[in-house]
Amino acid sequence: MRTTLSITTILAVMAAFFAGTVIAEDHGPLPTYVVVDCMKSSSADYVALEQEIWQPVHQHLVDSGKRDSWALYEVVFGDRSRCDYYTVATYSGEDQLNGYADYAAAFAAVHTGSDMGKLTNMTLAARTLVASELWVLVDQTQIQEHRFAVVNKMFAADPVAYERMESEVFKAGHQVLIDGGDRAGWAVYALVSPVGSSIPYNYGTVDFVNDLGPVPMAEAMLAGNPDRDLDAMHDLLALRDHVLSETWGLLAATDPRTESD
Repeated sequence: MRTTLSITTILAVMAAFFAGTVIAEDHGPLPTYVVVDCMKSSSADYVALEQEIWQPVHQHLVDSGKRDSWALYEVVFGDRSRCDYYTVATYSGEDQLNGYADYAAAFAAVHTGSDMGKLTNMTLAARTLVASELWVLVDQTQIQEHRFAVVNKMFAADPVAYERMESEVFKAGHQVLIDGGDRAGWAVYALVSPVGSSIPYNYGTVDFVNDLGPVPMAEAMLAGNPDRDLDAMHDLLALRDHVLSETWGLLAATDPRTESD
């Protein structure tokens, strides 16, 4: 069964999961790290277990300042044979990323008197953790309320040139689409780990949308870059290979940490 999320929760996820850098007082901007876990479900109970058992634990960790957010996504369109769900946790800076999250204490605080081992075993029986990836945010527009995240994975042989293309040229076109109501947001990420010759991509972009139909991308690129030639902008796409795309639907998410926490 699908869960309808409040606008506040959806926007909170986007402000954290697909967010920009967080400014730390006297230390400049902190990078936003994203840990993406690929899950293969083996039981119809999996989503309910995440929502009812583990989402409150992740919320406690957010409220305790151990992370920025957690979310659960399902693969709506894409190859579901390897991963049919993804969990995503975000962290502000290396200290939060490398900090120890005491899951046992968080579980005890949220589920007083419950058997963590039993519920953990139920979850492990309902899904397999296939792989984990660590990403870092490169750039983004503002993120608005949306239903879907179209995740595109890219390989760029020249990271400097590719990042410049996304930030200095294509970001403006995405902003025009957002302003016109055709898109809810956009972001680009660099893969931190794993890397190597067996990994066919090193960047990812995410298009946030409420509808899955086509958008007027060419017109938006011209409007966002009035001094550039469309053919020349199209030629810039040679800076990356578009390896694959998946469409994810948001199922569950933590609320943001409040100022009083």
